Amino acid sequence: MREEAEIISGPNRKMSMAAAETKPEQNKELSEIRKEVIEARNLVIKTDSLLKNLHAEVKAIGKRHEDLQKRQWISSGVAYAIFAALCVAGAVVVTSARSSSAGAERERLEKAVAELTTQLDKARAEQTASQSAQRAAAEVFRLMTTLPGDERLKGVDELVKLDTSKLTQLERHALNDKAAQLRREIGDAAFERGKAAFRRNDMKSTIEEIKRFVAMNPPQEQLLDASFFLGVAYNMEKKHDLAVPQLARFVESDKKAKNRDYAMLLLAQSYQETGELDKAIQTVMDGVAQHPASEFIPQFRGRLATARRLKSGGTEAAPAAVPAAGPAAAPAAVPASAPAPAPAQ
Repeated sequence: MREEAEIISGPNRKMSMAAAETKPEQNKELSEIRKEVIEARNLVIKTDSLLKNLHAEVKAIGKRHEDLQKRQWISSGVAYAIFAALCVAGAVVVTSARSSSAGAERERLEKAVAELTTQLDKARAEQTASQSAQRAAAEVFRLMTTLPGDERLKGVDELVKLDTSKLTQLERHALNDKAAQLRREIGDAAFERGKAAFRRNDMKSTIEEIKRFVAMNPPQEQLLDASFFLGVAYNMEKKHDLAVPQLARFVESDKKAKNRDYAMLLLAQSYQETGELDKAIQTVMDGVAQHPASEFIPQFRGRLATARRLKSGGTEAAPAAVPAAGPAAAPAAVPASAPAPAPAQ
C-alpha cells in the first residue's frame, strides 16, 4: 500500500513541483493578459469615445447636411417660383403683345374689309348706274333714229337729260355725233322753212321755224343769218323788245353784210318803239355814215327826224318814205321798189 501510495504520490509531487515552477510564469502571463485586457479595455473605451465623437460629428454633419438640403430645397423652390413667375410674366407680356398685335391686325383687317365692302358697293352702284345709263342711251339712240321727222328731237331732248358720264367714250361720241347730225338735219330743214315763210311774208311761221333752228345750236355764221330773219320778223310783228337784241347782234357782228343797212333801219325803228330814242338816233346816224350809198337813206333821214321830234317832245308823224307794215305788205320800212331781204352773206 505504501508503495502504491508512493507510486501515486510521486507523480503528484512532480506535478506540484511543476506547478510551483509554472506559477510565476502563469502569474506573469496573467499579468500580461490582465495588462492586455486593460489595454484592450482602454482601447475599447477610447474607441467607444472616438465612435461617440464620430457619431456626434456624423450627426452634426447630417444635421448640417439636412439644413443645407433644406436651404437648397428652399432656394430651389424660390428659384423655381421666381422662374415660374418670370415665365408667367413673360407669357403675359407675350400674350399681351400678341393680343395687341392681333387686335391691331383685326382692326386693320376690319378696316380693309369695310373699305373693300364700300368699294364693292360703290362698284355695284356704278355698274348698276352704268347699265341703266346704257339702257337709257340705247333708248335715246332709238328715238333719234327710228322716229319720223321732227319727232326725232325727242331723242335729243332725252339726251340732254341723260347722264353721259356713266357711258363709255365711244357711246358718248356716238350719241353726240348722232345728235349733232340730227340737229343739223332738222335745223337746216327748219331754217329753209323759215326762209320760205319769210319770202311769203308769213312772219309768224318765220319766227316759229327760225326759233326752232336757233334751238339746234347752229354755227355762228348761220346764227347771224337767223338773227337777221328773226329780228325782221319780230319787227314786222311789232314785237320790238324782242327784235332789238336780234337786230343788234346782226348789226354788231357782221359789218359787211349786204342787208346791214336795212337791219340798222329796222333796229332804229325798234329802238324808237321801245323808247330808247338816243340809241335810235345813234343807229340812224351810224347807218347814214357807214352806208352813204344805201337805197334806204331817205328812210334813215325820216327816222332820224321822227326820233329827234319825239325826243324834243313832239308827236310822231309817220314819214312818207316808211309805209306801215301789213300782213301782206313788204317788210317794214322797205319801199315797194326795194328788193326782198336776202340772207346775210
